[in-house]
Amino acid sequence: MITIGLKSTGGISNKMIGRILFGFCSISTTLVMFAMMVFFRNLPKLMRLFLQLIRNLLYLSYLIYQALLVWIHNQTRNETGIHLLNNPYRTVACILVSLFLYSLFSILFDKPISIWMIGCSVLHGFLIGYLWVDFFEPSGLNLGDQLW
Repeated sequence: MITIGLKSTGGISNKMIGRILFGFCSISTTLVMFAMMVFFRNLPKLMRLFLQLIRNLLYLSYLIYQALLVWIHNQTRNETGIHLLNNPYRTVACILVSLFLYSLFSILFDKPISIWMIGCSVLHGFLIGYLWVDFFEPSGLNLGDQLW
């Protein structure tokens, strides 16, 4: 058997494996850079979409909490004398409802109760209770409209 330049080892040479790995790494790096470029180019659109999603979730939560708190207010107004729809009581009630819903979902789906999720549900209840009046504005809830 006559070979010119390369030894016949019966398989793929080390140079060939190195070239395949180099090509794979080059293509992977190019794809990652392209994906990052597309992500950063579309970041303002993604942030607007994310803010719209948060706005819609807060509005849906507001509608649910409003129906629940108005019902509780109508049932307990005469007995307690507390106007539940005023600001400090409303915020505390929204935080308690948010914590109750989180614990209910944790029990139903058999998930452990996390301190981070408790913090998120307290923040969620606080935002709904604090921004209660802003949902009635004609412009609605404006989160981060001046960012971009």
